[in-house]
This record gives sequence, C-alpha cells and structure tokens, in this order.
Amino acid sequence: MIEDKEKIIAHLYCKLKHELRVYAARFCPEEAEDIVHQAFVNGYERILAERNESEQRSYLYSTVKNLCLNFLRNARPVYTETPPELMTEFVVVDTHDYMHELIDRLPRRERVILELALQGYSTKEIAEQIEMEYNTVRHYKKEAYTKIRQALKNEI
Repeated sequence: MIEDKEKIIAHLYCKLKHELRVYAARFCPEEAEDIVHQAFVNGYERILAERNESEQRSYLYSTVKNLCLNFLRNARPVYTETPPELMTEFVVVDTHDYMHELIDRLPRRERVILELALQGYSTKEIAEQIEMEYNTVRHYKKEAYTKIRQALKNEI
C-alpha cells in the first residue's frame, strides 16, 4: 500500500515539478525548487486524499502560492509592496481554485461531463466515453455552465 502511495506521489511529482517550479520562480526565483519540494512534503496525505489529478494539481498550485507568500512575507520587510503582476497571478490562481470549488458542487453527472469538457473532449467524445446520448450530454453541459455562471454572477 505504501509503495502505491509513493508511486502516485512520484508520478505526480515527475509530471508537475517543472510547471510548479516555473510558477514558483515567478515569485521566488532562488527558492522555487525548494518551495515545490516543500509543497509535496507538506501535502503528502492531502494529495493522496484528493479524488482526481485535477484536484491534486489545484491543491499543489495553492500550496506553492501560499509557500511563496510565506517566504516573501518572512524574507522581505513588511512595507514592501507586492508587484501588480504578482497580484494578478494570485488572482488567476484564486479564480482557478474557486472554479474548481464550483465544479465540485455540481451534481455528479454535470461535474463529470464538465470535467471532461475542460480536459478538451468534444461533446460527441464525452457522449461516447460515458455512454450517454449526445443531446443528453449537451443538456447536462448547458446546465452545468448555467449553474456556474449564476454562482459567479452572485459573487459579483
């Protein structure tokens, strides 16, 4: 069982280490590699508990962002302003995380269909993959987008 967990973490690390390092380097160039390692160490159990790779990825990006913020907060004087491009990046990541929260709230069928759509599958491919009628998939997809749009509208 432990070997399986280690294989999952190793696979995920190999797959995401470069993009997470690039992401961390935007904020903490000298510490990027250490921050990515720390994100995997800190989140070992949480990463394994997530349901799918999309959630694991989202969790790791959030963890890297928070570790970067902690590093910047502790390594620099408090009065230093955060550069606008850094704040923009944090907003993008926070929006990404919020979108995944909204998707997780959807009913199971809508969530599955939307996750496949976000992975780039066409409506026809989704219908074939989950063995559902094309128009039914279109309906669930439309419902999912409507619910997310409404949730975002309520936030503004």
